[in-house]
Amino acid sequence: MTIDRHLPLIRTFLLTEAAAFAMAAFLHAGLPIEGYEYSEAILFESVMGGILFLGYLFAHINPSRTRRTGIAVQGIALIGTVIGRFSIIAGAGPRTILDLVFYRAITAVLVWGLIMAIIGPTFDALSVVRREKKEGGPRDVGL
Repeated sequence: MTIDRHLPLIRTFLLTEAAAFAMAAFLHAGLPIEGYEYSEAILFESVMGGILFLGYLFAHINPSRTRRTGIAVQGIALIGTVIGRFSIIAGAGPRTILDLVFYRAITAVLVWGLIMAIIGPTFDALSVVRREKKEGGPRDVGL
């Protein structure tokens, strides 16, 4: 049962990242604050948020594939975000301070979520082995 602890964490990352992209798309649509409108960014951020949200839904429908889904959709979103950052650097995207901060923050969150999806189960398995050694249970015989 302890091995499945990482599944809610991966789902939380997916939902949080999808919500962040949705908020950025709303901002670029000028909904809460005017002055940040940028139509190409709305499309890009909506697609990235949609991919992450579909991954979140799929992780709930098929929990046995949560880890793979998290790795796949966060990897796609990370690649898209890096492309978006390069477009900002090249001058093709919005260059406001808010956009620059958002892309740095979402890149960090995507990397963190991707790392948790990749190595999260490994940490859970190691914690079980350490707990068994402390309790005097079966010991890991190593190679």
